[in-house]
Amino acid sequence: MAAQRRKILDLDRSLVAALPGNCATCCFWETDGAGSPGACPAGEGKEDWVSRVLEGGFSPGKLIMNDNVSLGYVQFTPAGMVPRLSGMLYPVPSDDSIYITCVYVVPGLRCRGLGRLLLDSVSRFLHRSRARVLETHGLSQDRCAPPGPAGFFEAYGFREVKGHPEAPLLRLDLRSLVPLQESIQSLLERLPLPSLAGGAFPRTKA
Repeated sequence: MAAQRRKILDLDRSLVAALPGNCATCCFWETDGAGSPGACPAGEGKEDWVSRVLEGGFSPGKLIMNDNVSLGYVQFTPAGMVPRLSGMLYPVPSDDSIYITCVYVVPGLRCRGLGRLLLDSVSRFLHRSRARVLETHGLSQDRCAPPGPAGFFEAYGFREVKGHPEAPLLRLDLRSLVPLQESIQSLLERLPLPSLAGGAFPRTKA
């Protein structure tokens, strides 16, 4: 296990290029809907949005790495820093909530505990920072899109607070969580993942 050097990192501008899948070039949540869906504004990339959030003293993501290979990623930030929410027809998150825009695990490693570990890392970080509410929109199982499937979030403890046929608003009361006794790093090292000696997992196509 130790030889694989797994680690979980707080997102900053320098780590954007290392994000898995298409996360590094996707600006769906970082834009207000003008122009092509998901396209970053001309002359601006996801790094610029990350920098703006960091200026407020908040790292908007957690990234799991194995050496130089990205295994999974969760992006979250105060709801007011997510421009896309203002133009969506889905239920509106609470003003004081922290909103999860995406949970992504590379296809070859899904259903092995990485997604839950990413949520553990977020909830522990927010619990220490005295945030009260974590929210997201849960999608049906047949939709492979962010934020993620409703069943995944509900299994973690999220509960529906505003209904919608496509994407109900789900909420986790951070004050009700029982703090983890084991470190995130220890949990990560113990996950039974397949050997990654063959190299990086391929990025998904747009």
